[in-house]
Amino acid sequence: MRSLWIQIVLLIIYLFLVFFVSRLLDMVLWYHNAIPSTQIVDPLLLSVRQLKQLLENRGVSYTGYVEKRELAQLVEASAQVVQSEVEELSENSESSDERLPTPPTPSRFRGRLHFYEEVEDTKDSVWLVQVVPADSQQHDAQMDDYSWRVVCNQVAPFAIRTGIFDCKLDRRLCQSKGWHQPLLLLALPKGSKAKDRVVLRTFTSMRPQPIMEWVRDQLSIRVKTVDSIHDLECEWLEEETCNSTTASNSLREVKVLLLTTLLHPPLFLAALSIKFTGRIKFGMFTVKKQDSDSLHKKLKHLDYRMPSYLVITPERKVIYGHRRFEHFNFDSMNRFLRAVQPEMNDVFLGSLIVVNMLVTLQIFQVSMQLWWKHLARCLWILISYNFWLFAVWLLILATYRFSAVNYFVDKCLVVVRTISLTELGCLLRTDWQTVSRYPYIFLSTFLMYSVLAIWLLKRHCAAEAEEESESDHPWWEVLPVDSYWINCFFRPMATLSRPLPPSELELEDGIEMLIERLAVPNLWLQPVIPNEYIKELPIWRFRGWESSPKQCSTVEVSCQSPQAIERLMDGEEQRISCTCSLDTVKFRQSSDKKSDRCSLLPYGLTEPCNCVDVISSKNGLCEDSGDESGSVPGGMLPTSECAVCLETYVWGSVLCGLPCGHSYHHCCIMLWLQQDNHHCPVCRWPTYKAKHLHRE
Repeated sequence: MRSLWIQIVLLIIYLFLVFFVSRLLDMVLWYHNAIPSTQIVDPLLLSVRQLKQLLENRGVSYTGYVEKRELAQLVEASAQVVQSEVEELSENSESSDERLPTPPTPSRFRGRLHFYEEVEDTKDSVWLVQVVPADSQQHDAQMDDYSWRVVCNQVAPFAIRTGIFDCKLDRRLCQSKGWHQPLLLLALPKGSKAKDRVVLRTFTSMRPQPIMEWVRDQLSIRVKTVDSIHDLECEWLEEETCNSTTASNSLREVKVLLLTTLLHPPLFLAALSIKFTGRIKFGMFTVKKQDSDSLHKKLKHLDYRMPSYLVITPERKVIYGHRRFEHFNFDSMNRFLRAVQPEMNDVFLGSLIVVNMLVTLQIFQVSMQLWWKHLARCLWILISYNFWLFAVWLLILATYRFSAVNYFVDKCLVVVRTISLTELGCLLRTDWQTVSRYPYIFLSTFLMYSVLAIWLLKRHCAAEAEEESESDHPWWEVLPVDSYWINCFFRPMATLSRPLPPSELELEDGIEMLIERLAVPNLWLQPVIPNEYIKELPIWRFRGWESSPKQCSTVEVSCQSPQAIERLMDGEEQRISCTCSLDTVKFRQSSDKKSDRCSLLPYGLTEPCNCVDVISSKNGLCEDSGDESGSVPGGMLPTSECAVCLETYVWGSVLCGLPCGHSYHHCCIMLWLQQDNHHCPVCRWPTYKAKHLHRE
């Protein structure tokens, strides 16, 4: 979690740096040009070629207009011209050396299914399809390659997709549709709802100019015409004096209204009405002389000029084109409207970019010595982050119809829309447009920033990184499900009461336990533990925890008191030297008089263990003690009594230690382990697994 927050902070810092550098570049360009990008340019100062390019980008037909003044007036009637739009126009004309640039490659449909999949299933776009008849005698009447290329170039700026359907590939479809001669198909949504049914319009002329006029007329139908000033006030401007039900029903709608002297809307506005079907309402009002004065009074607070593109939201009204990079073409207004009324897919793509930027920052933090471990960890990070992103989005889409979720989404849209209509939102869109133009520069700078930021972070946290070095981690810790869930698969259920660090888990033990679990019926409850490790447990004679003879270790309180047991269970043993005589230790005598042994009944055991009576015996050793030494093994915790039988250690008793450091009577712990209790009675640490001392 801490690493995730570090990544988020680093990402925010990078985005802030991009914003700051962009503002510096804007100041440099403004100082160099000495002309603000939003300054209005007189169209008469432009060349005829520039005027025609502006009209083509806006989708306004200039057929019959020859004089430069006529073209300039037509440009002014469509929209005003700003300095940044002229600069962008000059850059595009310089970058294209060809007189007729290469259009996007048209799709070639392979048959009926491919045609239906591409054309009729995409309900938010427009298709222009050329139908080639199966009869070869009709080929002379069809469109030549040059004319088709001209048409594709003219419709490409408005996101109109093109394709070719050859009836030789599916004669039955052409016969059922009546496509027996060369023609053009225009596929577009029928209604005003999102994902509405697609209708096909046909056109038989094969000349580019009539084709463009036909496409413009068909798409202009989608822009609603406002007939009177009263309808404008009630249905679009939502004046308080209007009490109509239509005004109250459209309070939550986002609308774009063109106020102009043209009789037909530009093609870019009509194409946008198709793309934002069901999300934004588009309209056009042809301003007459008698309505101009009253319209100026209503919109004077918005710096209204003729013509204007009025964007109406439930929160406020703004005029499009007064800020930087708000040009009057399809791409620029599409970017603006997607920020004002984003679609779920737009938000998803934004979240996908942000998450993968976080993935990049996380990958640069991975430091593995072996290349395959490094690659495995990087792949896991990439897959896991994107998996959780998709899981969250699936949950959102599944619960979107609930009223609470829908209400929350609407409030988020209000926040996004409010920010988008401010100057800050305009600057963010400007930066996004710059990043979209030069993606490689953005990617390279982000990678350089990631390397530098992670390098500085690692230098600052060198000590912490050393603790998490690869030598202390098993191979599966390349997967960051490191602590609890991995242990659930590779540790017995009894040990889950105390979650352990993942580095305490050994590979061999974990894999062997997993195989043994699969071999028993009660799969996850009682795994079979091999008993070979018992032979390796340290055994020694108790001669005290210090070098002085006949000294034993005890605690300040009575060994039989509940406080002592409680402190022993918490691992708070204390070493306090005291003298005790052997005759003060009491044992329960067994019925076996021949061996004169004592029967100590361990706590929780059903069978007693037999030890030599230390009062009558000199060595006090169990007969099956094996090889034992007199010195205390390293890592043992000093304690005064056996936590199994609750009896105090006496001089010469045989003790057995566990990997956790706790010690017991050898006989007591052997009976404990033989009953399939493979963990320490005190701390529950597995008795078959070593424990690192530095973690105590």
